[in-house]
Amino acid sequence: MIEEYSNKEHILLRKFAGGEQTAFQFIFNQHYSALCYFAFTIVANEQEAEDLVQETFSKLWDKRSDFKSATNIKAFLFIATKNACLNFLKSRERLQIKEKEFSYLQDDQVTDDMTGFDPVLTETEIIQQLYEEIEQLPTQCRRIFKMSYLEGRKNEDIANTLQISYNTVRAQKLRALKLIRSSLIKKNIIPLLGVYITLLKHYYNYY
Repeated sequence: MIEEYSNKEHILLRKFAGGEQTAFQFIFNQHYSALCYFAFTIVANEQEAEDLVQETFSKLWDKRSDFKSATNIKAFLFIATKNACLNFLKSRERLQIKEKEFSYLQDDQVTDDMTGFDPVLTETEIIQQLYEEIEQLPTQCRRIFKMSYLEGRKNEDIANTLQISYNTVRAQKLRALKLIRSSLIKKNIIPLLGVYITLLKHYYNYY
């Protein structure tokens, strides 16, 4: 009985490593429901749980030639799913922090002046404009802004690296945001501030 199971496992692993979809589908069907439930207990969102599990199976497929046993596959699936869930929660927490930081730039504050707004501006053009504004910041202000929003470094880390206080870092970040906002207003492209916030969330790391 044990020998029969061992033979079946060996065949499954060989087919899976060889890229056979039937082997992958068998493994998927065997673990999908349990993984979704496991992910749901962590993220408390059914759709996000399913998406994270799908990503885990994609990673499994990429590593299909690395596994020596069915136990290895199961362990990988649960560990990878757990890590994906924890990363998701960390990202969501960082996003909420960023949204709070940008709260003074909400759309209701930028809808009064739509003169000169070009509705066909591409995302690339908007990003280019934002980067140009960043490069115009004062030296220390620019450096701190980039370290925080482009490199994803925490305030404490920036303070230690530059040998300045934590409060100075926070003040310089806020100054940078205000200077960028002021420049956009002067250039009569304040309607882009709503897009500005969205792009910062999407393109920058949420630290």
